[in-house]
Amino acid sequence: MRMSVPNHLGIEVTGRVIPAALEAFGEFTVLAGQMLMANGVGRPDKNGFIRVDTEGWYPLDGYLKTYKEVEQQLGSRMVRKLGATKARYALFPPTLVDITTAMGSMDVSFHMNHRQHGRVMFDAVTGVMLEGIGHYHCQYTTGQRRIYMRCDSPYPCAFDEGFLEATARRFVPTAILEHDTPSSCRNKGATSCSYIVSW
Repeated sequence: MRMSVPNHLGIEVTGRVIPAALEAFGEFTVLAGQMLMANGVGRPDKNGFIRVDTEGWYPLDGYLKTYKEVEQQLGSRMVRKLGATKARYALFPPTLVDITTAMGSMDVSFHMNHRQHGRVMFDAVTGVMLEGIGHYHCQYTTGQRRIYMRCDSPYPCAFDEGFLEATARRFVPTAILEHDTPSSCRNKGATSCSYIVSW
């Protein structure tokens, strides 16, 4: 498990994905809301429950700190569930037609859901992508029913596992994800994690 959250000053995550965190907690939504608000994500309404502006933006550091706390207190299975739920809320390019285009678009989607100093980190018009949050690298060989993904994002490994697998299953419900070389993992100090998506 990661021992610290790196500093991402000026980088924010879109509010449209915050409801995914709340939904993933099920009956413990109040707890999720409290954890997010304690880290500067969302504000309390008049009853003390979290209020999120889905059109707003929230500090990435606070969001990542919440994931770290969830992993420490509730385990990696909950973080994986958070990633899987987020796959239903995240912005994706309109070019997704199958599992290969979905996996190939992960990096663009990832950057579309974050902004840096008020600027969305992927500009669909110019194709310019800003640096600062890592990448989702995709390698696919035509004719094979497997895709190799390497992630060096600041999100926890378990989150990426849930997010990638759930996205793949939007197109192939039987798709599975395996951690390639588990000994080389961000949880163990590596700079990236590699996964194989197969179907």
